Amino acid sequence: MTKRPPTLADIPSAPEWERPGLSAAGRRVAFAAIEAMLCDRNSEGRLVPPAAEWIEGLVHTYDRSIGNSSIQVRLAVRLLVLVLEWLPFLATKNKARMSRLALAPRVDYLEALEGHRFAPLTMLLVATKVPMLIAAFESGDALRITGYDRPTTFSRRRLPVASERSRKPAAAEAGPS
Repeated sequence: MTKRPPTLADIPSAPEWERPGLSAAGRRVAFAAIEAMLCDRNSEGRLVPPAAEWIEGLVHTYDRSIGNSSIQVRLAVRLLVLVLEWLPFLATKNKARMSRLALAPRVDYLEALEGHRFAPLTMLLVATKVPMLIAAFESGDALRITGYDRPTTFSRRRLPVASERSRKPAAAEAGPS
């Protein structure tokens, strides 16, 4: 019996692709990085982290998006996350991994990477920061702040529809052709 080539019906659907792309340690690093990137300052100037549940959701979305990528992307992201975790030793002289730093030193570390003279270190941060934060700005208040007019990026647009009554006078004004 000859084996037939795969068809579109043979490709698993998205729910079957719910595989994680990061290890537990990678998820811990992603949580710490996202928390530091999205923290804010209160009226007294102290850093305030976002809600842990929201960050968990962002890490889950990031983890699943990496898991649904090719093996090359998964390996590259794992390497980037590993380097991001251990780089405080070189970039800021902290003697702790990024996920173990308190919030303020973590923010300082990420800011030091962002403005580093050595461009590959800055690119390392950008290569991890952008995919991690995509989900943060795809729904809710954050999406509205960007000027998007729908609750999510995949919501259908609701356009105003003219009623029959308002369309008839326009047709009557045009007259017979």
